[in-house]
Amino acid sequence: MQREAANTRKSIRRSITVFAAAVLGVGALGLAACGSDDDDKPKEQGTPAVAATWEAAWKDNDPQRLAALFTADGARYTDHAFHRTSTGRDGVAKWAGTTKQFIQGAVLKVDDAFGGSDKVAINWTFSGQLAGAPKPFSVPAVAILTLRGNEIATDDDYYDLADVLRQSGLPADTNFG
Repeated sequence: MQREAANTRKSIRRSITVFAAAVLGVGALGLAACGSDDDDKPKEQGTPAVAATWEAAWKDNDPQRLAALFTADGARYTDHAFHRTSTGRDGVAKWAGTTKQFIQGAVLKVDDAFGGSDKVAINWTFSGQLAGAPKPFSVPAVAILTLRGNEIATDDDYYDLADVLRQSGLPADTNFG
């Protein structure tokens, strides 16, 4: 059962990575920098540094650390699962703080990443426990970053909210207002 679940996760991650490659217009050569298909093997060296910095900022308890990665003018962070867009560094910091309050033990773990000088795709795992939910969740996700120089101009996160709710033991029609 565990092996089947691991294979399913790998298949989902690969599908998300291929989807992200299509969105970014990266061909097969770009996929070579995605990292390993096997969780036990180390990632390849092609992973963009911004992915590790992004992950470390999410792990930090200071929402300003994530906000500092974004451009000072016009930064935009969109969580498509929750239909929420935050603008500016203040908006990004507020979203990060709200996420940490609403999802106990929120963890974002980068699995793979690839891209170029102005766009990066991050394949990650999102886990934690929604406030008031009886069970924790862990779902595959993808973030598409648009960069301006060494800063993030936009971040679009995609994951399956229905899967989060199902794993959390909450009804599919749960509304977070």
